Amino acid sequence: MPTTLRPIVRPRRLPVLRFIRANLYDLLRLLRDSRVALTGFALVMLASTAYIKWNYPIGYAESLYESFRLLTLQSSLVFPSNLLGIALFMLVPVLGLALILDSVFRFGRLLLDKSTRVEAWQVALASTYQGHVIVCGLGRVGLRLVTQLLATGHEVVVIEREWNGEFVQRALELRVPVVLGDARELGVLRQAGVNRAHAMLVAIAGDMINIEVALNVRRERPGLRVIMRVFLEDLDRNLEETFGRRTIFSASALAAPTFAAAAVSREVSYMLPLEHEALGLTELVVASESLMSGFARKIEEDYDIRIVQHHDATGKLLPPAAMRQLDTGDRVTLIGSLGALETVRTKNVPKSKAHAALGMLPIQRPTAQLNRVIVCGLGKVGYRVVQQLLRMPDHPAISVIHLPDTRPEFLHQFSRIESVTLIEGDARSPDVQAAAGLAEAYSVAALTSDDFVNLQIGLVARRQRKNVHLVMRMFSDVLAEQLEDLFAIRTVYSTSALAAPTMAAAAVLGDVTSAFFSGSALFSTDTSQIQPGGVLEGLMVEQVRERYSALVIGLRRGGAQHTLPDYAASLHAGDEVVLLAQLADLARLRGVIEASEASPAALPGGARAA
Repeated sequence: MPTTLRPIVRPRRLPVLRFIRANLYDLLRLLRDSRVALTGFALVMLASTAYIKWNYPIGYAESLYESFRLLTLQSSLVFPSNLLGIALFMLVPVLGLALILDSVFRFGRLLLDKSTRVEAWQVALASTYQGHVIVCGLGRVGLRLVTQLLATGHEVVVIEREWNGEFVQRALELRVPVVLGDARELGVLRQAGVNRAHAMLVAIAGDMINIEVALNVRRERPGLRVIMRVFLEDLDRNLEETFGRRTIFSASALAAPTFAAAAVSREVSYMLPLEHEALGLTELVVASESLMSGFARKIEEDYDIRIVQHHDATGKLLPPAAMRQLDTGDRVTLIGSLGALETVRTKNVPKSKAHAALGMLPIQRPTAQLNRVIVCGLGKVGYRVVQQLLRMPDHPAISVIHLPDTRPEFLHQFSRIESVTLIEGDARSPDVQAAAGLAEAYSVAALTSDDFVNLQIGLVARRQRKNVHLVMRMFSDVLAEQLEDLFAIRTVYSTSALAAPTMAAAAVLGDVTSAFFSGSALFSTDTSQIQPGGVLEGLMVEQVRERYSALVIGLRRGGAQHTLPDYAASLHAGDEVVLLAQLADLARLRGVIEASEASPAALPGGARAA
């Protein structure tokens, strides 16, 4: 995946006010935990002070001072002659010092030295959060959710059961509170601030655990938005009846369309599934004097694409405009069909070398001679990818290399499909790859859950055929960037990185089907029906973009579907539109639409077309 599509997250400084509030919470908690010893110490000092005040001609302050001196056997008072005084003067140093050594000193050390009780300090920090998102489970998906929420300016608290987990230290480095405990326990949920949170993301690697957590959250706070990670499709459909529409997601199902598209195309950054088809996203830098230079609107119309984001050669973000030009060095994020994006890539070469360069470009899609995709690994991701490939019109032949311990239900699903060949073996073996049809393969997709194994599969395939197209599943961003630089492998993806934006957007905004990052900007889709008298009725597609920074990428009217409708097309009551915008812009537009539907006569100035 191009690095510009990854959000950049840096450690944040802890605000002073939050630090003070956390310390106050921590102080109160320590006082509560040490209340027996501290109460005992206070009673000893009170008894000593009262005796001294009543039996010596000094004031209260001096009496208290002498009580402290008595603790260290340095009192200047005359030794008492009565039995009570003798007992008090003998016992105060013993009891006082014992209580000080056992509790007061320990209390002070714990209060000042947070490093000895990191877990408790995390709970104190979490107590200062309001309107945050709670992420349950700090695995690969959980970490991506944390980093992507932080990248969009949202505060996060994590619940994790294993303090020695792989990604706990990374979360702590990002100044994210990590509450240690089982998210199924109400006490742990309360420590994470479930009653103050904006939303809950349940991303533990276990469907039944996630369901149990979500049900406990629902009992504790019925109105809280809960977004859940679930693999099984039947559970997905049934649970949405309980938790609401578009609240249940499968990470593998969200990532599979992109892996599948990358296996039959080139340099696809993300696939955006719509109801009737899917649109791809890609990023490119405009080449010198290429056919991609010129007016942005004309390029969009000529190639049936849309520009989602446009940065000039200096990195400055440029707003969309009809007369805006694409110049050499500009970086653009484009959306369109796979065929349209392939055409754009072939045109993004210097004019003077266009004909020669076209012959040097790698094959953009499967051909009659190279019409096979080899899928290595039939886990959750591989299973979903094969499903996506089979749904494609005129899909290529598919070879699946799997290990002996592959889930039987996955094998059974594809065993009777003629265009799918199942091969048991180690995908790192040249002989196994050859048996899978490497000689006639357009691409090899390494989709196991092990980064190193996927790298080995890719390198073996490249040794056998230098021009074979590789698609790799890779969690490590650093390794992915190195593969891009060293081996020119541009289609390296992380399942969690592909899935997390949609889940994060669903937690923040709700009712989201797809989302992706472009740089640090989180884009999301939204489906809306144009209401009579609504704010969008009568507007042209171009006006929607100019006024609300939202791109209309789908339009359904009278049963007819229109993908990337013309900018001059007007929206009518009853139309259903699919909008694409940054999350903040989408939230504002939703608010405007809801306000217009609630009170059509009181729309914001300029909201309706004349």
